Amino acid sequence: MYDLANTIFSMNILSRYFKPWVVEDLGKDGLYYDIPYAASMLVAGLLMPALGALSDQSAKKKLFLLFFTVSCCLALGIIPLLPLSLFIIMVVLFAASNFFYEGGMVFYNALLYSVAEGTHARLISGFGVAMGYFGAMVGLILVAPFADGIVFGIDVIGEGSAGVFLPTAIIFFILALPTFIWVKEKEWKRTKKKKSIKDAYRDVWEGIIETRKYPGVMRFLIADYFFEDSVATVILNIGVFSSIVLGLEGGSIDAFLITSTVSAMIGSLILGRLAKGFNLKSMMTSIIWGWIVVLILFIFIQNLYLIYVLGSITGILMGGLWTVSRPLLAEMVPLQELGRFFGLYALSGRAAAILGPIIWGTIVYVFSPERSAGIWLAGALSIPEEGRARLPYQLAIAALVIIMMIGLYIFRKVPKVGHRVETIDE
Repeated sequence: MYDLANTIFSMNILSRYFKPWVVEDLGKDGLYYDIPYAASMLVAGLLMPALGALSDQSAKKKLFLLFFTVSCCLALGIIPLLPLSLFIIMVVLFAASNFFYEGGMVFYNALLYSVAEGTHARLISGFGVAMGYFGAMVGLILVAPFADGIVFGIDVIGEGSAGVFLPTAIIFFILALPTFIWVKEKEWKRTKKKKSIKDAYRDVWEGIIETRKYPGVMRFLIADYFFEDSVATVILNIGVFSSIVLGLEGGSIDAFLITSTVSAMIGSLILGRLAKGFNLKSMMTSIIWGWIVVLILFIFIQNLYLIYVLGSITGILMGGLWTVSRPLLAEMVPLQELGRFFGLYALSGRAAAILGPIIWGTIVYVFSPERSAGIWLAGALSIPEEGRARLPYQLAIAALVIIMMIGLYIFRKVPKVGHRVETIDE
């Protein structure tokens, strides 16, 4: 239920409505979205490893998660209540809501072994990811009427697309409530000494230095950085890529995205079940090879039917990556330190969400058909006029392929691990 709830925030705010509200409804520059988003990801990446370590010491991950969830919903819900003259404050609140959304995932992921043990945790991870993709569709459907400004003849709160902000915050909180009511957090063996935030950072730093105690963890985190770098960039740019490179329009883009989302939901369920009987490292390797092949095909293929097939495969691979990566990391570290290591996992993913879009944006900017580099390269490759607008995006996808391959090269020496066998009694 928490996966379902927080993905509604991700889809409605991060992917669908906030940036169009800034750019199209208010006529502001897109940087008013990009910079606060990147800043919130940076702060989350810097703070969450230490807060994750503190949650290990206190055994109050659920309490941390509640605080971050409520804070996210409050920050988002306040935005449409403010006048547009306070636009900068609105942007700051958006950054805060995204920080609390991202930060909450550290504590949520660390609760995995409070609800499942052994290979069953792998299945639950896949089921959670599938519920998240289901939430992405549910969230769009539930708030769509609010985007029109009037529901049942009543004016909604917020200008333009901002009308969906408050409903999204309310839906997120309501659907997250079962986690706080029914999930029972388990307490693992831990030190009795209370720790400060300084102590927590020391623990994180020592954990980075002493990775020999946990073979493969640092290599996994570095490889995951490259994987997340590519995937985050795909998510943020799939709309414009679908339009310019794939040639889709309006309803076709929506159909493409829905097809990919449904595939991700189904794929997460299937891969979560398969993970119970297969080695996680081998599954992760196959998933990344799948990403590489699909991204290469997206560069060249223009056939509409094949595009939908590739979209479905992309959805499965996206769901599979997150389904497998959570238990893979969890099975390499002690249960009593899950918070700390999922904090490092968050640092890897959040840092990737900053660098990847910068790489993409730089390539698209430099090789655009209006600039000298783009004109020269299009001429050198004898690309016709109608294909020159697609060229910089195809180059950006090629860069993502290279990033994925770097991550895969690093990942190859991550040791194979058996399923988690520790229980609460241990």
